[in-house]
Amino acid sequence: MLRLLIISVLVSIALSSEESEFDFSGIGRDEFEAHLREHGFSEEKIRQILPEQVEPNRSGKKKNRAPVPLKNICRFEECAPREKLDVSECGFKMSRFQNVNWVVTPVDPGNTRLGLLNAYSRLSDYLHGANERKAYLKRGAPAISTLGYNNKTGVITGIDLAIYLPYELNHTLPAPTNTNVFLEQWGEFAVYSRAFGEYGNSTSHSRSSFVKKQLKQLDQALKKANITNYVHDGLFLLAVYTPLGYTHGRQRYEVMRIIV
Repeated sequence: MLRLLIISVLVSIALSSEESEFDFSGIGRDEFEAHLREHGFSEEKIRQILPEQVEPNRSGKKKNRAPVPLKNICRFEECAPREKLDVSECGFKMSRFQNVNWVVTPVDPGNTRLGLLNAYSRLSDYLHGANERKAYLKRGAPAISTLGYNNKTGVITGIDLAIYLPYELNHTLPAPTNTNVFLEQWGEFAVYSRAFGEYGNSTSHSRSSFVKKQLKQLDQALKKANITNYVHDGLFLLAVYTPLGYTHGRQRYEVMRIIV
């Protein structure tokens, strides 16, 4: 609840300031690979960090892909423990995340594309040795962006980015060496969510519009079910279960409203 209070304040500040639209065009494999080289990563380490590329669909059609089921993704990725809760209504799911470890960093709301790239880079650096023990750490799924949405201007603003760390709560994780990276335990939290797939290639504008559409459809489904017990105030989450570098296949995104 303390985290919820803090991020609600951050969302209010971000939405009241001069806004820059959050960039949903994604972090391309080539771009991130070049970024790693600029930061001194060896070719061997880069191969460890980046997944094998998936052969794209060459039909040229930009169709919305259905989300990959969680059970299929979690066969290969270590997914954050998540309990499905019974809801009879259609258009959304209800679930509860368990109390686990997250590594978190802020996203500069005034720097759209580089803000996200730099945030991911800081978290990747932590997982690959930028910590007090210079240890390599496992990463899990999902990565969750905390976002603010201004209903008046239609602008989405980035607040922070977090990645699940698949370690027991009593496991002592090494402290980050970057002062903008933090280890957190969020406690249990429940969400209403709507899952969707994505385009293989699209502009930031089209992806942003698509995310807004999914959030609107989630809110409409909740309204139809007379559900109001979630955080409004412009705050929502975007969970990404797609490994970095995959622009085709193995995709799952979820817009989420936090239950209170």
